Amino acid sequence: MFKKFFENVIKPKENFGGKVMVKGMNKGHEKLAIWGRSFLNIKEDDKIIDLGCGGGRNVQYFLTKAKFAYGIDYSKMSVKVSKELNEKEIKEGRCEIFHGDVSKIPFEDESINIVTAFETIYFWEDIEKVFKEISRVLVKNGTFLICNEGSEREHKNIKKWADMLGFEVYNGDTLVKILEKLGFSAEYHLDKKEHIVVVAKKL
Repeated sequence: MFKKFFENVIKPKENFGGKVMVKGMNKGHEKLAIWGRSFLNIKEDDKIIDLGCGGGRNVQYFLTKAKFAYGIDYSKMSVKVSKELNEKEIKEGRCEIFHGDVSKIPFEDESINIVTAFETIYFWEDIEKVFKEISRVLVKNGTFLICNEGSEREHKNIKKWADMLGFEVYNGDTLVKILEKLGFSAEYHLDKKEHIVVVAKKL
């Protein structure tokens, strides 16, 4: 029962437990997200998409900085909560939340300025495929930002979750190597708690 509830971390279900988890993520991840977002230089005319947008808190923040921000998530519950949070901006035509697969981003080539992924790459089945898709939609010199609580599988903040739910944890060197192979320049940063942010630029 305990594990079944916490499987909502990976893909929140369309039930009460899933809704509780999604709304909890908006609050529980906010300190980490604030740190991650500090690495972004967002301009008013930028178009931003948050992959694995969860409850939509990052999308909500981006809409205070840019005219257009979008989210995509494969959890219908996450999409529902995210749409509720950003209802006003959706009605204004400044925002759209998509239910779908991050390996098939619903935008044209070189149409997005910033792509973000907060606490989500752990769950991507083919990370290189998604990174290639991100490169496709990004403009030249566009930014791809990854922000994760755990920088190593053995990190105390992430080990229990990775062990229980069986997901992948990538360290900074591995992520930079993959991104550079796919035509990005990339670097990573760790804070005192060894949370990680990777900032990549499309060359």
